[in-house]
Amino acid sequence: MMVESNPILDYATNYRFPEFSELEGTDKIVAFGDSSHKCPIYVRQVPPCTAECPAGEDIRGYHRFLNGTDKSDDAWKSAWETIVNVNPFPAVMGRICPHPCQKACNRQYHDESVAINAVEQAIGNYGIEAGLKLPAAGTDTGKRVAVIGGGPAGLSAAYQLRRRGHAVTIYDANEKLGGMVLYGIMGYRVDRKVLEAEIQRIIDLGVETKMGVRIGEDVTLEQLEKEYDAVFVGVGAQVGRALPVTGFDTIPGVTNAIDFLRNYEVLGDDIPVGKKVIVIGDGNVAMDVARLALRLGSEAVVISGVPREEMACFQNEFDDAEREGTVMHYLAGAVELIGSESGLRGLLCSRMVRKEKGEEGWNSPIPFFRYRSSDETFGIDGDMVVASIGQTTDMQGFESITGGRPWLKVDRHFRISGKENVFGGGDAIKVDLITTAVGHGRKAAESIDAFLKGEPLPEQGYREVTKVQKQDVLYFFHSDQAERENIELEEVVGNHDELLQALSKEEAQAESARCMSCGLCFDCKQCVSFCPQEAVTRLRDNPPGEVVYTNYSRCVGCHICSLVCPSGYIQMGMGDGL
Repeated sequence: MMVESNPILDYATNYRFPEFSELEGTDKIVAFGDSSHKCPIYVRQVPPCTAECPAGEDIRGYHRFLNGTDKSDDAWKSAWETIVNVNPFPAVMGRICPHPCQKACNRQYHDESVAINAVEQAIGNYGIEAGLKLPAAGTDTGKRVAVIGGGPAGLSAAYQLRRRGHAVTIYDANEKLGGMVLYGIMGYRVDRKVLEAEIQRIIDLGVETKMGVRIGEDVTLEQLEKEYDAVFVGVGAQVGRALPVTGFDTIPGVTNAIDFLRNYEVLGDDIPVGKKVIVIGDGNVAMDVARLALRLGSEAVVISGVPREEMACFQNEFDDAEREGTVMHYLAGAVELIGSESGLRGLLCSRMVRKEKGEEGWNSPIPFFRYRSSDETFGIDGDMVVASIGQTTDMQGFESITGGRPWLKVDRHFRISGKENVFGGGDAIKVDLITTAVGHGRKAAESIDAFLKGEPLPEQGYREVTKVQKQDVLYFFHSDQAERENIELEEVVGNHDELLQALSKEEAQAESARCMSCGLCFDCKQCVSFCPQEAVTRLRDNPPGEVVYTNYSRCVGCHICSLVCPSGYIQMGMGDGL
């Protein structure tokens, strides 16, 4: 029987491989069968976690100490020192920061991001338990700086200025330091002993404090400008917004969230509170107000103008408030306060409906503005209403630098527009994260230091951020993110104990081992193992992250070292443009 020939099949089956011969030097066969003019370069990049951290923490750095990549006689102390170099509040931030760093972590594209915030809490706790001290104050420069505001921005600035040897005096209108961390965040989120310990370390550097001093009444900004070489304004946003309905300012039992939380910090359980507290708002502060009301023995009802999926609060904040007994009403807008001679009796609400396409605000970036009131109304009984609809500043006494605006205006160096020796930061610029305020304080202090030395103000140069596409993430075994336990209370009333439980030291170190050291070598030896030219050599006793080099006389530019680098530290660049 005749079979039609297939020339391609015939060629394949009859092919004879040439006799093998081992080649030397740059003629050696490489994986891709070719070479290029580019050879590897080693680029220390900024990991995405640090790029997204408002405080600017070297997150990769403290993980490398805990997971043993960078050697230390006391890894936990070295990790703590790495954090407090830029953020003196690791224990506090490890409890309350919403961790934007984790949302940027490149590990999420492999399995789950590293639990950075949980590790930070463990490190912060260690610093307190071990009695660690912040870096000592620098040699006295003879310069004096006034810091207005004893919140996270002011304290951060004071810390960084003392490290540089400048004398610092903090002026604050409150009785205690801490700002909104103290007066706006409850003890079940941050134990007061933790906050006090991290503040006291800053004061121990020789920071002078003048409490109960209000700018514009007890002393003027102009006086401070003359008396001190520089001034930092970090007054925060400690004024709650009023509910725009009739009777808000006149009916007893009606207040705002900021005043409610502050009054509890001052008065404790003696604070006057209703039997049924109606909280208007959908953010984290609204959840805090409701949870505090429950602890004071009241019923708590939250009125949200948007559906659950568009509420501004974090999922865990919502879950905690609901689990503890808060009643939620969605798509409800406040219309009228129902009062009587004896005080508040309730709140009249309107059902909210989604605006039609084309209506003003229908596609607003602010969820609340996408809805409007309908004709359907309903009432909620209650003897106290707390409006949690935002906060603003009190700029009385700062008119010379605000021009009547409610916010400070600063340049990229955090210098107040039109002033040479006045700087600002924190929520006085824009309400943001507490971690952001810490970063503002540090950056402003760096600018103030340069100003006092007569040097150019610091500039932030270009920083390359590690892209996951340049990493070989398959090098890492899949693993689950560590999760902290949150105590679920059987009895909420009267219980103000901290609920978030820290990871153990062993758990924190295991979680740090999941860090991929984005943008910096961690001596995995992948490049050494896979280089077909044997052109990559490891070095001993070199600085951290600088453990390999390439013998370029042997390199043929095959790209393999770059492709197998788990951290993205190796890039093909030498010879670029030739």
